[in-house]
Amino acid sequence: MRPRRGAAVLRSHDRGAVAVESALALLVLLVVLLAGAWCLLAVLGQLGVGEAARAAARVAARGEPVPAVVAEARRLVSGADVQVRREGDHVVIDVERPVSPPGPWARWGAVRLHAEAVALVEETP
Repeated sequence: MRPRRGAAVLRSHDRGAVAVESALALLVLLVVLLAGAWCLLAVLGQLGVGEAARAAARVAARGEPVPAVVAEARRLVSGADVQVRREGDHVVIDVERPVSPPGPWARWGAVRLHAEAVALVEETP
């Protein structure tokens, strides 16, 4: 049987090329999906760090002691580095947390997520 006119004919040296190209395309797709998922998790982590800084600033504005402020931030973001400082009649909260990429990309180092919140200290009657 002769191949139809215009039909692709695989020669012996072309066999397996489609499988290799498909495997490479799937590998690239997997890497892109993993990178996108990690970026999404980093963005969600940044949102969490920002919320922790705002919550801690509200606690500090009420006049709570520093350990309570740090505990509030770490309740929302475990393992966070929390710094509390007072500037005049304002309290400033800095929250940082390192996030490492997954798998073999972890050797590139962690990304530090950072958020700062400022609140006016409430006057006690």
